[in-house]
Amino acid sequence: MPMNKTGSSRLKPDTISRRTYFYINNPDARGFPEPELIALDRSGYTVVLNRVAIDNAPPYLAASSREEFSALLRRIAPGELLVVLELASLGCSARDVLATLTRCRKAKIAVRCVELGNCDLTARPEPQAVKTLRAIVRMDRSVRSLRSTESLKSARENGRPTGRPASFSGGDRERIVRSLGKGLSVSEVARRFGTSRQTVMRVRAAAAPPAGDS
Repeated sequence: MPMNKTGSSRLKPDTISRRTYFYINNPDARGFPEPELIALDRSGYTVVLNRVAIDNAPPYLAASSREEFSALLRRIAPGELLVVLELASLGCSARDVLATLTRCRKAKIAVRCVELGNCDLTARPEPQAVKTLRAIVRMDRSVRSLRSTESLKSARENGRPTGRPASFSGGDRERIVRSLGKGLSVSEVARRFGTSRQTVMRVRAAAAPPAGDS
């Protein structure tokens, strides 16, 4: 693949020999992304326009839901290269970026991000940037778990109900129990009340007298 003279020295030799594709997410929808293409050129890549995919997706949209990006990944063959300018192009969060990299690794697609340098983000062993992403995901999971635990503890201490809200009002639950008492099957009651069999069985179990009661 021909390279421009201004930046070819910045790229590893294998980058020059393999077919390269580019992805740009332009959430502001300001038209043709000329600044991004110039930035790619200055980074040492010769951009072939028919190998560029452009989305106008909001940054909070998962990569798998971005139409042009998904189409591009289906187009790239094993052993070829995907280049993005920013890590945000690969996902809406650290977790989403890791999911994209995992998908590309399974498809044997190399991925490079200009803002992170020339390392292949799908390589083994994992580059430091990917290890950092994994650490961020673990930290986020721990924080969310701690917040959930503290919120539940606070609710119990203040007498607020916890757990999933009841699917039906008290009157509805009584009608479900009466319907079951008349001999209707769980499936029939679920159909009449527009709910699942599991919900009907939970209502029945909650209404049953404790074991040992006469």
